[in-house]
Amino acid sequence: MATIVLLHPFPVDASFFDDVVPTLEAAGHEVLRPDLPGFGARVRVPGWTINEEADRLAAQIPAGCAVVGLSLGGYLALSLVTRHPDRVGALVLADTRAEGETLDGVTSRCETAATLRSHGSAAFLKAFVPRALGPSPRASVIRTLDAIAQRQGAEAMADAILAIAERDDYTSALAAIGTPTLVIVGEHDVVTPPAIAVAMAVAIPGASLAIVGGAGHMTALEEPTEFAELVLLHLA
Repeated sequence: MATIVLLHPFPVDASFFDDVVPTLEAAGHEVLRPDLPGFGARVRVPGWTINEEADRLAAQIPAGCAVVGLSLGGYLALSLVTRHPDRVGALVLADTRAEGETLDGVTSRCETAATLRSHGSAAFLKAFVPRALGPSPRASVIRTLDAIAQRQGAEAMADAILAIAERDDYTSALAAIGTPTLVIVGEHDVVTPPAIAVAMAVAIPGASLAIVGGAGHMTALEEPTEFAELVLLHLA
């Protein structure tokens, strides 16, 4: 059985995977789900970077883990498999991208971070939550995503946005990934659209692609059973 490391998206904590974990554990796997800096039970680390977090995580997980990263967690997973390939025995990249941030994107994210610090997260989350989900999300999914996000601090969100803005571009590194890889994307993901997932799956040697019907950017929350089963199938 494998040790599965679940890396959560922005702007939530590891409880995002609450409905995924039981299926993975029922199959006999050990599941680790660390909080990223400032989220959940983890203290803030102002100025943290994705590469620093990958290095820290690499020192804490056993070799050959199955690493599952969604969105921001996917950026971290890409950093981990590139910088510490011995730590990653299987890789799942969900609703994420390999490209670095554009100059306009950096400017926009810096402005968003500043607004979060000065005005809090209420207005940001009001716009973010519906955009992150598919066109017909269950009411329970909306409530859960909003509730988890509301528990996080605006300063932690701002820190994470800046870490995302400063992430490396891994497009040229995809062809060198030798780890068995599954790319997952929601059919209606408007944040990292299916075309991006397709291109990433094509670029990674031997990678598989799964499109979750009806889902948006938060596939593991919107369709947790299907998400978990895709991970198990990949590990099998």
